[in-house]
Amino acid sequence: MIDQVTRRVDEVRAWGRMWIERDRIRFPWLDHLIRTVQRYQVQSGDRLAGAITYFAFLSFFPLIALAFALFGYVVTIRPDALATLTEAINSQLPGLAGQLHIDQLAGARARAGLIGLLGLLYAGLGAMDALRGALRTVWMTCEPPLNYFVGKLRDLVALVLMGLAMLASVIASGFATGATSTVAGWLGLGSSPLAGFGVWLAGIGASLVADLLLFLVILGWLAKPSQPFFVVLKGALLGAVGFGVLKQLAALILSGTLRNPVYGTFAVVVGLLLWINLSARVILYAAAWTATATLGPPPEPTPLPSPATTPTTDPV
Repeated sequence: MIDQVTRRVDEVRAWGRMWIERDRIRFPWLDHLIRTVQRYQVQSGDRLAGAITYFAFLSFFPLIALAFALFGYVVTIRPDALATLTEAINSQLPGLAGQLHIDQLAGARARAGLIGLLGLLYAGLGAMDALRGALRTVWMTCEPPLNYFVGKLRDLVALVLMGLAMLASVIASGFATGATSTVAGWLGLGSSPLAGFGVWLAGIGASLVADLLLFLVILGWLAKPSQPFFVVLKGALLGAVGFGVLKQLAALILSGTLRNPVYGTFAVVVGLLLWINLSARVILYAAAWTATATLGPPPEPTPLPSPATTPTTDPV
């Protein structure tokens, strides 16, 4: 009985492998998807995401402190700048920013600026270095790394560009939402469900464009891949879509963590770690997609042995 079940399971697995190999030849997108997952697993993507999470978590609070220190001086000229920064953080940390009390840093400009600058030199550049190393590992880059000082300067530029892309996401989303509301008012739609859907869709589209720029900085600038720009662009678009979906599902994903009494006062910290880790995995999957986009055709299915090629033994 056990032998029959084992044999049946082996037959089903063999049929499944043959079906997958056949469809990998028929559908190139399926073959690319399988190679993407295989590259992520072979290069220990989860472990690389953990390293990124560690340094990104250490750099989060210094970056927030530095951003509020800079905006603390801008607020004296533009009072709405602080609200823009808060909205930017809320858009990148849905469900978490409201519990971090980040607005308390706005009143301590000098101290926050010093803490943020010192923390940025260690944690922020460390996060960029960990991210660049993870991308090089996923891409299996054989070129030697950049000079230490050149690499740190490149990391600093990438960090600034990523911050500008996040702010651009909020500004573009707010502009698109306001423009859509104005057009809906001109058309007499007012607060109809169609107008609300249009406002939501405009915000999503503007955020997608800004996230595309963010992933272009990560995939195209940070680690200097050898792939053509068009391949990197498609990988950045895939990563931006995945990141947008992740942000839309963030409230559902993080609600269980934030409400879990086991974590207690550390619920926000655990939620932030989870969010950073999921974001890092999206980045590495996008990198794996670009790394496997220019490989050769998939392997053909193993042919069945024919009678002419079957080895025979001479009778004794």
